[in-house]
Amino acid sequence: MYERKGLRDNCKQQVNTNMKTLTLIIPLYDEEKRIGETIKALNNFVPPNNLILSKIIFVNDGSTDKTVRILEEADIKYPADILSYKTNRGRGFALKMGVKRADSDYIMYIDGDYSIPLDNLKGFNKYMQKGVDVIIGSKKLKNTKCLVKRSFVREFIGTGHTFIFNAVLGVGVKDYQGGFKVFTREIALTVFPKLRQERWGMDAELLYVAKNMGFEIKELPIIWSHVSKSSKVNLARDVLRALQDVSAIKISGILGKYTPDFYEGQLIPRIRLIPAI
Repeated sequence: MYERKGLRDNCKQQVNTNMKTLTLIIPLYDEEKRIGETIKALNNFVPPNNLILSKIIFVNDGSTDKTVRILEEADIKYPADILSYKTNRGRGFALKMGVKRADSDYIMYIDGDYSIPLDNLKGFNKYMQKGVDVIIGSKKLKNTKCLVKRSFVREFIGTGHTFIFNAVLGVGVKDYQGGFKVFTREIALTVFPKLRQERWGMDAELLYVAKNMGFEIKELPIIWSHVSKSSKVNLARDVLRALQDVSAIKISGILGKYTPDFYEGQLIPRIRLIPAI
């Protein structure tokens, strides 16, 4: 595993004490076909008032294509780091590695395909200024707008996921797995060390643990576009994965594996960092 720092440290913005700082984490796995467009969108992004994008952390989750090379050669407007390791561990693991290296007031993550633009932060900003703990962008609220719609099968699977997760976990949100979540530094320090899911189940686990610890969760509508993936939809496989994830999360909760006592002395990174090259 290696960590490359400071792709654009010379472009740091002026920090006002009245502003909230934000770290953006982007997990990546074989995104060579889309990462170029994502970088262009990031360079065109202008943060809302009283919000400063202090750093972008790209986490390469064992890509086998040219994703890392493209990042290393890119001209990125904001200060940016690359965190990379050889073995694909899953989106949840990648996000946890990125969160460990964030030190801003707020931390957020989006998917590498940029299907949910950062401009949606304009609607989040007032809640961030109020200090809301977790703010999630929802694809399923009434006022949400989808510019490029998903297929009926994907919509059906998404609805099924929500039903299963709410029935078992009871968080009460409409979109557990949306890739646009913003949370405070306190969440990073107190909730993330407890998370056990390393793949797509981490989104639901984050909300479940945060709610059970008494943190405030706000769900907001967004504007987004469906980006076609290379993999095909498999209804049976996706439903089975959802059942496995939600069962594992619920069992961990019942067994007390999300309590502070259970994790005391166990918050050690699972992998050794190699100095940046």
